[in-house]
Amino acid sequence: MDKPLELLVSNETARDTNKNINVDSHPAVKTLANRILPYPVHALLINSCHKSIADIELNLNSYLNLSWEGIETVNSFAASSTNARPYNLVLLVLPNDEASAVQALKSAAAYGVDIIILGQNTPQGVLRLAFQQGVSDFVSPQELAAELLQSLEKIAHKLADKADLAPVLAVVNAKGGSGASFIAASIAMITSIRDEGEVSLLDTDLLQGTLAHMLGLEPHYFITDAIQELDSLDEMALKGAMTNLGHLHLLAAEPFAVLNASEPIELRNTNELLLKCRQYYQQVVIDLSRGPEIWNVDMLTNANILLVMQQNVMSIREAKAVVNQLVRFMGIDIERIHLLINRYQKTSSGISLKDIRETTGIESHFVVANDFKLASQCTDLGSPITEVANREQILKDLSQVTEHFFPRSKQAVGRSQGFWNRILRKGL
Repeated sequence: MDKPLELLVSNETARDTNKNINVDSHPAVKTLANRILPYPVHALLINSCHKSIADIELNLNSYLNLSWEGIETVNSFAASSTNARPYNLVLLVLPNDEASAVQALKSAAAYGVDIIILGQNTPQGVLRLAFQQGVSDFVSPQELAAELLQSLEKIAHKLADKADLAPVLAVVNAKGGSGASFIAASIAMITSIRDEGEVSLLDTDLLQGTLAHMLGLEPHYFITDAIQELDSLDEMALKGAMTNLGHLHLLAAEPFAVLNASEPIELRNTNELLLKCRQYYQQVVIDLSRGPEIWNVDMLTNANILLVMQQNVMSIREAKAVVNQLVRFMGIDIERIHLLINRYQKTSSGISLKDIRETTGIESHFVVANDFKLASQCTDLGSPITEVANREQILKDLSQVTEHFFPRSKQAVGRSQGFWNRILRKGL
């Protein structure tokens, strides 16, 4: 079966996406991968020299996980205001005269975050003040690309070390209808019943948004609302906006909300919403069933990716294409991509798991048994799998997937009481 399968799914654009892929050998991929910051940076660019800085702005736009806003003047009062936007970095373009530079530096320091100075021939008095204010780095416009990248990576790693962020699992369809939404809802539900913290489930299917129905919930607040109100969404507001089912907290999608919006919705801000969820919850699951899109690239760079597919040639072909897109064009580490073969039947198909691994180039894989009756009961009647499943293989398979991405603590593994604990342990 190996040779016919290879002929059926091979194509020119994806031919090199296999288990021996070397991302670093492709210069375009290497450049993109190097511009993915390890932690979201929200920068304020202060152009205190009041001259064109188009080259700096263009450079900033090339980074993933970096959002920025530019201003030309700032005062200390505005920076310290409780209504000020929560930046975690200030990029300060210094003017040439010392008095103006000193004033700009003092104003920037009022934000209380790391500062990177962009300038050349900086006066000695300004340099002394900069060291006193704890400026993180100096970047010369003449070496902008290389030096700014190093500085931003240093800041991002520093922020990541300080933050206590929840792990993220993004569940993606290799091909439409493969079952990513059902898988995402089931994993989140299984995680939530283990009593190990709060689970955030984000529905980013902005066209149909089915998770609320699958879980039997009726939300009154949606993910598009949260994106539009992001600046005012603190921990209390976010948790109050969720639709809850025990320890599971759903931020649902309203069908056709983007199409029907009276004004454009800045979907790229969804990554900032994800960051808030990672700060306030212990596990985060994202339904990205519609696959990679320009607005969710940043989200994918911060997640383990579970690519849901089925045991047929068309699905394998599409899975290979998605892997190719993620790795070669989006710079995603191939080690963070995992396959889930949904509705798996060991004996009914001529396509083996080895065929799938070799064709897609992804070694990490899981299988979920084909149980159409039970899955339909969950999706059609709005009943979570933890309420309708007993000892079925599909529950054991999904429990094993859940344990891989969200391992239980040692204390939880040691607990033996409880019906669900016994069921989950049998599935692992």
